[in-house]
Amino acid sequence: MRSPQQIRTRLIFTEKIVCNSEVAAITGLKPLIAAILLPKSLKYTKIYTSQLVGEDVSIVELLANKIKGLILTKTEKKIADYLLEHQDVLGVKTVTDLSLEIGVSDTSIIRFLRLLGFSGYVEFKRIMSEQMLQRHRFNMSVGEKYIKTSEFVDKKNVLADVMKSAIANIQSSLENTQIETLRDIADCLSNSKRKYIIAFRSTSCCASYMYRKLVYFLPDVFCCDKADSSVLENMMDITTGDCILLYSFPRYSEINFSILEIAKERGAKIIVVTDKITSPLAAYADHLLTASISGVGFTNSYVAPMCLSEAILLLISKQGRKNKVKRAAVLDEYLNKYAMY
Repeated sequence: MRSPQQIRTRLIFTEKIVCNSEVAAITGLKPLIAAILLPKSLKYTKIYTSQLVGEDVSIVELLANKIKGLILTKTEKKIADYLLEHQDVLGVKTVTDLSLEIGVSDTSIIRFLRLLGFSGYVEFKRIMSEQMLQRHRFNMSVGEKYIKTSEFVDKKNVLADVMKSAIANIQSSLENTQIETLRDIADCLSNSKRKYIIAFRSTSCCASYMYRKLVYFLPDVFCCDKADSSVLENMMDITTGDCILLYSFPRYSEINFSILEIAKERGAKIIVVTDKITSPLAAYADHLLTASISGVGFTNSYVAPMCLSEAILLLISKQGRKNKVKRAAVLDEYLNKYAMY
């Protein structure tokens, strides 16, 4: 297990830099809510939103590192053992619940949490709730997400929470995307003979948007957004010179792997837009984009991948502008003729 000093050297703070200010956020790993438990000499006892460079780490692991360095009383040891062993319920428990279950006073629990660096139980519960959602969100069905997250949605602040989450996703995706990657993807789409834009279920909104805009500029664009045999049938003629653009996020559909294997075997270029560089789909990609999709409640947020798609479309629109303007004008003429707005 890493020491507190090792943990500090691997964390990037978005609210305040407390150490290693020269470190830059250079990876695409998801943000974590982490308790930054520093030595008292540094006089930092708040909880910061941070991003881990290199690997995921849970708040429980951070707490364990801090607790390991403390000399605990009998009461503090009982509290510490409970916190480390019951992480899945801490986000929904009141301090009275904990007091009764551990067999210690409310005051003892609050005093111990302050020793760990929290301002009090309210802050501790909020952080554990957020960690709970972060841990479960990517591996649950929509129904499971609804059951787990509905009680955490603040009706009064839901709009602000959704907007803040979307902004955080966009910022994270921006920091982890190189313009050269977007240019390479734009070139790949422009130079490919046939373009297959693929996504399923809730993610299909990304494919639909990309397809509807891309046909304005490029010929031979196909949208595959039905997770059935039709997508495999449509890809039977894919070959060298073609490309696919696949959007896929947790939970990754099994059909995605079949699609990627077919494209790889036929020599087609593969563009993958997914949640992180360690995605099981990333290994197939000739061009890889990562986008944050963390949502406030039971759904993923696709604002960030939509922004990446828009940026790619803008780059494509600048290539061979004269021909693209002519193509768009012809398409607009027919759409206007039949009032298909």
